[in-house]
Amino acid sequence: MNVKDTLFFIIGLQTFVIFVVLFFYRSKKLYINRYLSYFFMTICVEILMYFLHKTSTNPVLNYLPIRFDFLTLTLLFFYTTETTGIKISSKFRYYIPALIEVVVLTIACAMVIKDSTNHTLLLQFGFDLYFRILSSVYIIFFSVLIIKINLKHQKLLTIHFSNVKYKSLHWLTLFCLGCIILNVFRHLYYTFTIEKEFIGTVYCGLSLFLLYYTSIASLIQINITNVIPSQVTVEEEQKELERIIKEIRQDFSENKTFLNPNINLKIFSKKMGIPQRDVSKAINRMDNKNFSHYINYYRVEESKKLLVSEKFEKYSISAIADEVGFSSRASFYKNFKKIEGVSPMMYVKSVKI
Repeated sequence: MNVKDTLFFIIGLQTFVIFVVLFFYRSKKLYINRYLSYFFMTICVEILMYFLHKTSTNPVLNYLPIRFDFLTLTLLFFYTTETTGIKISSKFRYYIPALIEVVVLTIACAMVIKDSTNHTLLLQFGFDLYFRILSSVYIIFFSVLIIKINLKHQKLLTIHFSNVKYKSLHWLTLFCLGCIILNVFRHLYYTFTIEKEFIGTVYCGLSLFLLYYTSIASLIQINITNVIPSQVTVEEEQKELERIIKEIRQDFSENKTFLNPNINLKIFSKKMGIPQRDVSKAINRMDNKNFSHYINYYRVEESKKLLVSEKFEKYSISAIADEVGFSSRASFYKNFKKIEGVSPMMYVKSVKI
């Protein structure tokens, strides 16, 4: 067994193990993980076909309708859409390329079984070339589509989850970028008559790395909730966010909750009776701040009133920092300068000029 065959064998064994784990493991994302398990299954079958070709020269093997060139990325696409909360009204249409592939391969397979000379005719017609080009177009198209969805998912993560560790789909983005590169190598392999062994080895090495990386990431996220909740209409969501931010502003104005030095998102959300993710989303979308920055903004605004007030004229900076809820004088200075662009003392001087 040469280096390339060894790499293929390792890839096949690895993908089979991941397929079994994802398929049978009863995680909180069982339904979604099934798409990922089927994805690995198709790769396993394709690798099995590679070794069948190595052991047999029967031309029928070239046309068996289990190549999955037009199905593998569709399964990964559905895993991505389900994870990002994108609802697809009719999934059937995305399976059409795979169904056409099965029909075409079945017809070609039947032709070659009936008469082996039809294999030569199909090659002369350019069957393999057209098939390879179309499958590359399909793979690149879905790879780009998945990458775009993943970028959107990354933006939504911080809105829906306070802790986003291990929830990102960057691993899928890397895999899709790798798929695009692998397709370039595949065409180089079939185009050039020289360096085939080198190109083939690089192709297998890159495949091994991508599948190993994807396998590890799949196992890490097997039970991690990173699914974005189904989105309501834009108008409904905007109206709801406006209602929440209005309640938050009213509370800050009337109760000055931000003055509490121990306030955090969890405590504030419980006090308001609003889910943490909704509070975070409203502040982020409507005022372009996270909760911590939002609290500090209101504290600085309150400190500005105190700094120029006669009542607090004799107060020290530390006393005013404590009065508005900052844990320390240093924290007050840092946030005041970050928000206002000047130190508290410079602000007082500019106002009193």
